[in-house]
Amino acid sequence: MWVAKGTFALWLFGLAGCASQDGSLATVHAVLQKDAPVQIVSITPSGDNELATVTIKNTTDRYVQDMNIRITWTVFRPVNCAASGSAPRIQQATRMTTSAQLQSIWRDRVLKPHEQAEITSLTLSRKSLQEMAKTYNARKLRVQVGIAQVAFTTGNDFTSRNGPPDWRDENVVRTNILDAEDAARAACP
Repeated sequence: MWVAKGTFALWLFGLAGCASQDGSLATVHAVLQKDAPVQIVSITPSGDNELATVTIKNTTDRYVQDMNIRITWTVFRPVNCAASGSAPRIQQATRMTTSAQLQSIWRDRVLKPHEQAEITSLTLSRKSLQEMAKTYNARKLRVQVGIAQVAFTTGNDFTSRNGPPDWRDENVVRTNILDAEDAARAACP
């Protein structure tokens, strides 16, 4: 387990640069989004789930509606990381976006100003990463996790609303890679 602000990584499936018959090396990385009103603070795996607990923090003085916090992750094979043959380009394996579900027994709730909360409703299994590594001929995979969009409420109560979000990461809209600089650093030698 690791916890850090900004950039961090988790090494799975063995040692860096080594490939095994049943999977490959994968790193899970929270993208630092400087202007995002909600930041990912940490990602903690548990069992087979690499996204078992994603801790987020509201960095604003406003209330954020949990169902309107969209978390996205993309899995790709970095440049030159093919298990065999040439791989001069990034190869996307998958991309998922889902609503955050803050832990609440009774109902949807808001994320209070400056509150930190855990999301335990996300799933990315080691088994699926192993399968993606085989499918995409990867000796290494990179997983980038970030905030896609956020909508504020008009107070501290859950409100039903339609329309565009109050904040959206335009990079997430334009590309499948959340952080191009991180993707370049993840390239294999």
